[in-house]
Amino acid sequence: MASKFPTKKSGEVDFRKRKGHDMTWSCDKHGEPIKFYCKKHKIPICHPCATKDHSQKPCDLDDIEDVIFERRRQLDEKRPKIQELQEQMKALITKIKTTSTSGSTHLQTINNNIQASYHDKIKSVGEKENRMIRVINEEADEEIRLVNEKRGKRIKYCNTERENERQIIKDKEAKILSEANTISESVSKKIKDLNNKNQHLINTITNIESTIKRISKHDETLVNEAPHLLASIDENLSSNVHQDVSDCLDRIQSEVERVKFVEGEVGGEYYGRIDGYIGKWELVKSIHIPSVVNESRVCGLVSDDEICVRGVGNRDMYVTNINTQHTEKVIDGGVWITSCAPIDSNVIVCGKERDDCTDDRLDGCITLYDRQWKVFRDISIPRNGCRFFCIVYVDVDRDGMIIAAQEDQSNIYVINHANGEIVDTITMPGKKVWGEIQALSSGDIVVKTGNQYTVISRSGEEKAVIQCDEWDWPQCRVDKLTDTLYIAYWDRARKVRRIVKYVKSERSPFNMFISPCLVTPSGNLVGFDGRKLHLYKKIFIL
Repeated sequence: MASKFPTKKSGEVDFRKRKGHDMTWSCDKHGEPIKFYCKKHKIPICHPCATKDHSQKPCDLDDIEDVIFERRRQLDEKRPKIQELQEQMKALITKIKTTSTSGSTHLQTINNNIQASYHDKIKSVGEKENRMIRVINEEADEEIRLVNEKRGKRIKYCNTERENERQIIKDKEAKILSEANTISESVSKKIKDLNNKNQHLINTITNIESTIKRISKHDETLVNEAPHLLASIDENLSSNVHQDVSDCLDRIQSEVERVKFVEGEVGGEYYGRIDGYIGKWELVKSIHIPSVVNESRVCGLVSDDEICVRGVGNRDMYVTNINTQHTEKVIDGGVWITSCAPIDSNVIVCGKERDDCTDDRLDGCITLYDRQWKVFRDISIPRNGCRFFCIVYVDVDRDGMIIAAQEDQSNIYVINHANGEIVDTITMPGKKVWGEIQALSSGDIVVKTGNQYTVISRSGEEKAVIQCDEWDWPQCRVDKLTDTLYIAYWDRARKVRRIVKYVKSERSPFNMFISPCLVTPSGNLVGFDGRKLHLYKKIFIL
């Protein structure tokens, strides 16, 4: 092995220092100056070592001066790349801080919007309470004792109702803020992980640079440790960690900017939620439909958590609550419901099928029900065509008006539910209704026209046609808050039901084909496989 020369004793000859160096380096075995480097054994040797132990092939010897010069040259060549990588790491620190600040600011704006919106709602409830109390007080002044007693009871009831409304609004606000906070925490955690990853590489490069400085001071250390250090430098230079971190930050920025707070009224009730991002749909729960619902078929939503299910075999009508998972019969036989929608918190409109239509008016194909499913009013529309069997589809637009259409016809009627009068007739040139009709918040209407969907304006103008050759039994439903269309269809080749994959049903597959994937006002999807309702919720992912 090579080592430094021993300390010079009296009478010994001084070794000449090698060219370009300020210290000597000798062989531990022979005490001779290091002259060569054996490539085969990867060790520095003196002249006797070269002659005695390394003279036979395949030992390949290099002059030690050349080896030292080459090792220094190799390290010097790496310095610019190291410095360039250090600059990139420093730039990423700024980008990380900018992305974190931008994301936090954007999400804080979302939180502020949510709080401002719900503050206005709570304030509106308070104003409503004050108006009612004023009316109650005016009535109470007419009959002192009896009215005062009545007033006290009504005020107590009013306060209870308003407090219940406030609590509902606060609960909704807390839920949405919780979802927003969950997104914020997810973003913060991801950015923290990226920062740690970047800092680890910075520390590694700093250690490499420190090591270079250390081993460059001694030839022996330089020769022995440089190969391993060079391999480490090459590994870190080719890792592309800085680019991966940068790309991930760009993706986070893009996903955060998608997040938004959406709000609006559906069926006379206010809804708000976090939306806008792509996310991922996760199955939350599955609700079994009792077998007593003979050949069940989903007809539509009457609230955020209530779904109408029709028994095709016995024509009974049921409502399934996806929160309580309870199914209750609401109409006993004889009714073919095609579609339903809430007008407000008290009234539901239903479209129906009838096989006894003979007059020039369709009576009993549109019915208003109260929340106890008692008939509130029947609405009549013109009967077109000579068919005895008539099908009518309905929905409710942004103004609370009913839109209704007879199948195999081109007219869509806009109806005032308060008096049942037709206020407008929309005609689609060259197309007919062949399924559900749905109102968008923009005022446009989505109509099933065969195996495709057509978007029309209130003047009947065709604005878009949505179709796909691979669709089989397509069913479209509209997200009333965002106007997003969800189309479920039967993929015959893969034998699955899309948008979401449903489990194989033991009941008639026909009902599964024609049942839509519903969209609740709170933004969840409800699929049906002929046996169970499946509730899906969208989650934010990075």
